Amino acid sequence: LAGIALTRPALSQGWAPTRPIRLVLGFPPGGASDAAVRILQPVLQQSLGQSVVIDNRPGAGGNLGALEVARAAPDGHTIGSANMGTLAVNPALVRNMGFDPVADLLPVSMLFNAVNVLVCPANRPFRSVADIVAAAKARPETVSYGTGGVGSPGHLCGILFDHIAGTRTVPVPYRGGGPQMLALVAGEHDFGFSPMGTVLTHVQAGTIRALGVATKARALADLPDVPTMIEAGLPDFEVLNWDGVILPRATPTPIRARFGEVVRAALADASLIAAFRQRGLDAWATSPEAMAAQLAADAAKWQPLIRAAGIEPS
Repeated sequence: LAGIALTRPALSQGWAPTRPIRLVLGFPPGGASDAAVRILQPVLQQSLGQSVVIDNRPGAGGNLGALEVARAAPDGHTIGSANMGTLAVNPALVRNMGFDPVADLLPVSMLFNAVNVLVCPANRPFRSVADIVAAAKARPETVSYGTGGVGSPGHLCGILFDHIAGTRTVPVPYRGGGPQMLALVAGEHDFGFSPMGTVLTHVQAGTIRALGVATKARALADLPDVPTMIEAGLPDFEVLNWDGVILPRATPTPIRARFGEVVRAALADASLIAAFRQRGLDAWATSPEAMAAQLAADAAKWQPLIRAAGIEPS
């Protein structure tokens, strides 16, 4: 990580913070989001000349962390990282989030995308995506898939699977992706969708099988022989699982520009890219406009699907 900070590209000078920066994250330590911001942390410190303190505020599907950013003073000393579920999906799942992801937050740049993989336990007979589709059509509402909870990426993948394949499978929620993966390895459900960083060691150990990746291109570095879900016969099956950097909406343009410059330079660094890849994450640098457009596209995609699936907001 020291190497990441020392080898970053030269940056122009602009706004500079005058005291330590708080980086708010709506998830607990130990997960992919937490790992990513801790990789980014020393680069921000080196580039901005101030310490960066990570403030984990887990709860409500990331809402508590995003709300903390939305309410913070827009002076550049509080930034945040939030994911697609919090910003694009939760508005369809939560009646009163306490903030509006578009009106109250300012996008800076994407941070990473985590490839979702369709996997099944080794003791199941499935050898392809088509096998699961056939079983689900033959036995409606009996084939089950595990999720990390309502509205989690794995749940969204399952909703999209049923929508495109014309099946009726049964979601089995767990308290997070870790417990869901342990249950899958134990054979408690028939299949599931989980991030590359979670599944790879189990696939290599032979305790689960990878049948498809939920991206438009194959995950050549990790699972080169596993087809995309589109190749496997499900048109338009793509599920992005991203985190992005956010600021309070009223943050002045020079401050957002400076953070954007620093974050995008960090995400272009080979050492940081490699550190992300070790955790199954693909570094993803964007403009604020591109992040806003992706958020809008995901909201337009997922919120109607959630309503069509009969999931009532809580």
